[in-house]
Amino acid sequence: MLSSNDFNSSLAFSLDQFKKHDLVKADSIDLMNRVDSKFLFRLSELPKILEECVSSYSALQMLKTCVFAYKNTYFDFPDYHLYLSHHNKKLNRNKVRFRTYPKTETKFLEVKTKTNKGRTVKARIKIPIENKVIGEENAIFIAEQGITNPKTLVPMQMCNYKRISMMDYGASERLTFDFHLHYNCRYENSNKRFDKEANFELGDFVIAELKQNKLSRESKFYEIMRKRMLRPKGFSKYCMGMFLCQGNNLKSNRFKSNLLRMRKEAIYDG
Repeated sequence: MLSSNDFNSSLAFSLDQFKKHDLVKADSIDLMNRVDSKFLFRLSELPKILEECVSSYSALQMLKTCVFAYKNTYFDFPDYHLYLSHHNKKLNRNKVRFRTYPKTETKFLEVKTKTNKGRTVKARIKIPIENKVIGEENAIFIAEQGITNPKTLVPMQMCNYKRISMMDYGASERLTFDFHLHYNCRYENSNKRFDKEANFELGDFVIAELKQNKLSRESKFYEIMRKRMLRPKGFSKYCMGMFLCQGNNLKSNRFKSNLLRMRKEAIYDG
C-alpha cells in the first residue's frame, strides 16, 4: 500500500498531465437532469486510472488546485423516510442536503430526486454559509420539489470528502472522483432519542461517478472501467453512512453487499 506522501505525490503527478478548465466552463454543461453510473475501486488505483483519462477529459482547477473539499449535511425525517425510500427502491425518491464548498465559501440547499425513469434530477438554491437548519425560505423551496412537511426535516449526518471533477472534451459528460470520506452521524439509542454521535472513515476507496444526459456505455470512462473488470455499482453516501452508524437499528440489507465487497478487498476493515 502506498504511503500517504507517496499517494499524494502520485496523485499530483497524474493531475499535472491534464488540461484544465475553470468553473465557468464546468457550469456550461447542464446536467441537473441526468443519468448516473457509479463505480467503486481502491484509492491506490486512482492515480493510474486518472492517467488513462488524460486523453479524453480535462480537470477542473480553481485557486491552483484540482482537489476540493466538500461538506454535506443530510436531512431526513425522524422516521427515516428518505433513507427507507432508497432502501426499498421506491421510485421518485428524494434526498435533501446542504452542500458547502469551503474553497469558495459558498453553500447550497439541494434536493435530489431519483425518478421512475432512472434519472437523477437535482434542484438547488444558494443559501447563507451560516445556515444550519431548515428555515422558512428553505422549507418553501423543498416543498416546491414535492416533499411534504419539510419543516420536520432534521440533520441526520455530516459527510465530508475530497473530490476531483472532470468533463469530457466533447462537453457532454462530467466525471467525479470522491475519496477520503468521513462521516459524523446522529446515533439513536433504544429509547428513540438522539443522544450520541458516531464517526466513521472510509478512506481507502473511491466513488467514481459518470454523469451523462443519456446513458452511453461508449464513454471513454466505461471503457477504462471495463478493462479493469469494474462494473457500475449503486452507492449512496448518505445511506452507507446511516448503515454504518445504525445498521442494527435500521433496515439495511440492500447496502450490505457494498460493505462486504469493501471488507473482502480490504478497502474498509471497520
